[in-house]
Amino acid sequence: MTRLITDRLMLRRTQPADVDAFHALVSHFDVVRMTASWPWPADPAYTKSRCAPCDPAVGLAGPVFRHGQLVGAMGIMSREENGPELGYMFAPAHWGKGYATEMGVQLIAYVWAHYDWDAIRATAFEDNPASVRVLDKLGFTETCPTIGRCRARNGDVPLRSFTLPRPVNP
Repeated sequence: MTRLITDRLMLRRTQPADVDAFHALVSHFDVVRMTASWPWPADPAYTKSRCAPCDPAVGLAGPVFRHGQLVGAMGIMSREENGPELGYMFAPAHWGKGYATEMGVQLIAYVWAHYDWDAIRATAFEDNPASVRVLDKLGFTETCPTIGRCRARNGDVPLRSFTLPRPVNP
């Protein structure tokens, strides 16, 4: 099984046994309100449906652990015609500790080494400056604003769009 390991964290593909820990994560409105697809209130059936392992052909995504405890989730997957996209969410108790940046660096290095993608996309809701800071630290550049659906908020929300081109090897 693919595992990405940093000094403090470990990411692996999602497993059905992760359902309870994932459900606890998505039971925080402040977490899911910054995602596009997670419902509010948290729906156990939806959480279970999202705990199937990510197909390696489309990327790498899964839970992020610290000392065996699920602290968040992160992934880069290419499931749409728009190409690969980075997504992440972390439990409020773990915000501001640099976990998204730390694992993001490792995840991006992994996908550049294993996939032939030209670029990675990412979006952040306009009212999520912490996520924008993470994307900036990871080297993403802002492209154009847009509007995106937020299932938890039951509406459309202004989005900031970003891209990270594949590095050019010297």
